[in-house]
Amino acid sequence: MNENEKKPEGQGEQDTRYMFFTRREFVVGAVAGAAAGSVITGAMMKGGKPAAVDPAKAAGEKRIKSPSYIAVDYAKCTGCRNCEVECALFHEKKLDLSKSRIKVYYFNPPVDVPSLCAKCNDAPCIKACPEKVGALVKDKTTGAVLLDEKKCIACWACIEPCAKDRANVIRKSKDEKVVVGICDLCGGDPSCVTGCPEGALSIVPVYQDGRYFAAKPEQIAQAVAKNLYKAARGNE
Repeated sequence: MNENEKKPEGQGEQDTRYMFFTRREFVVGAVAGAAAGSVITGAMMKGGKPAAVDPAKAAGEKRIKSPSYIAVDYAKCTGCRNCEVECALFHEKKLDLSKSRIKVYYFNPPVDVPSLCAKCNDAPCIKACPEKVGALVKDKTTGAVLLDEKKCIACWACIEPCAKDRANVIRKSKDEKVVVGICDLCGGDPSCVTGCPEGALSIVPVYQDGRYFAAKPEQIAQAVAKNLYKAARGNE
C-alpha cells in the first residue's frame, strides 16, 4: 500500500497489510478468476483434475539459499488441502494431517485461508522455549524455525506468544507429546509450494520483519472476503 492510498474503513482496516500482493492486484485476480472459481471452493475439485506439478523440477528451481518465507495468494486458493497432504507425507511419511505444518481454514462467506509460520524475525516462540531445553532454533540459511522433537518437553511455552500476538499456528500434537505447526521449509524445498496445483504458494525472500505477515486466519479471511466480494459485486 503506498502512502497516498486511502486505507479501507471498518474493522478490517489494519488487516489488509497482511496480504502478499497489492489491493489492485488482488481485485484484478478476484474478478478474473476467484469470483468464478474460488468463491465456490469445491467446484474445481468436482470437475477435471488440475495440471500435474513436477515436484523434482519445481524443487530444483526453488531451492532456498537465503532467509525466506512462504507467501500466499489467497485469491488462488481453492481449499483443496493438497498443501496439508504434501507436508504430512514429507515429514511424517504418512497421511496424518494433524501434524501438517500448514493448515487450511474455511470461513463463511466462502474464503479459504492457508495458515503457516511467517518466520518472524524476533521469533517469540524461540525466546519462550526454556533456555535449558533449547528445542527451538533458527536455521541460518533458510530462516526457518527448527524443532528438535527429542528435546521438546511439551511445556507449551512457545504456543502462548504465537497465539497472543502472531498467527496462532503452533498447537499441541494430537497425542500431546510435542508441538506442531512450526514450519522448517522442508530443509529448503517446501513440499507445499511444489505440490500446490493452483500456484497459490510461493517462496519469497525475507525483506522485512515477518511479524507483519503473521496475522491470524480469521483476520486474513475478513480482509480477503471484503476485497473479494466487493470485486465480485463490481463485476456483475
